[in-house]
Amino acid sequence: MNTHRTFLSALSLTAILAVAAGLASAGDHPGSGPATAAIGKPAPDFTLKDASGKTYTLSEFKGKNVVLQWINPDCPVCKRVSADGLVSNMLKDLKSLDKELVHLAINSTHYMKPDAGAKYFKAHKIESPVLIDADGVVGHLYEAKTTPHLFVIDAMGVLRYSGALDDDSRGRSGDGATNYVVNAVRQIIADEEVSPSKTKPYGCSVKYKRK
Repeated sequence: MNTHRTFLSALSLTAILAVAAGLASAGDHPGSGPATAAIGKPAPDFTLKDASGKTYTLSEFKGKNVVLQWINPDCPVCKRVSADGLVSNMLKDLKSLDKELVHLAINSTHYMKPDAGAKYFKAHKIESPVLIDADGVVGHLYEAKTTPHLFVIDAMGVLRYSGALDDDSRGRSGDGATNYVVNAVRQIIADEEVSPSKTKPYGCSVKYKRK
């Protein structure tokens, strides 16, 4: 009898451990959603709308290099890089390297009106779409920290660069600054490793909605 009870207890313990293992294998955090963006890994897919209601899904641009740029029209640093022509010049250089490249701006500022980003880009003669992420879901998915914070995704959908626009956070170097985004795209086209693949972004903190 004791042997029978011991066998049943061992069987029960094994079953419990198996269930626990099954839950763990289903995901370290069940229901937590996709993993956050990481260099060298497939960029997390997302779908956002612009102020006109047009929908953009990242995966629809697979086969093209994509640059994501977080913006906030109220951020002085974000204003500077646009007013000084740094963003426009970056886009011009990027298009000269790759005519098919896609540039998407994302506004995760929780309090802002939907059309604020589009008006801001229009004022600075930047024609890229501005996608609205008022709830901050995509911003947190990419761990976007500042405005601007930029990401480069290659044609295979892999994240290759994350960080600052350039190496001139104070805007003092002028034309002498190294644009990390242009550098990354140039290296991708040359089938090289992106270096640096990650830098510290500068600017205002992204004004996420408080949970």
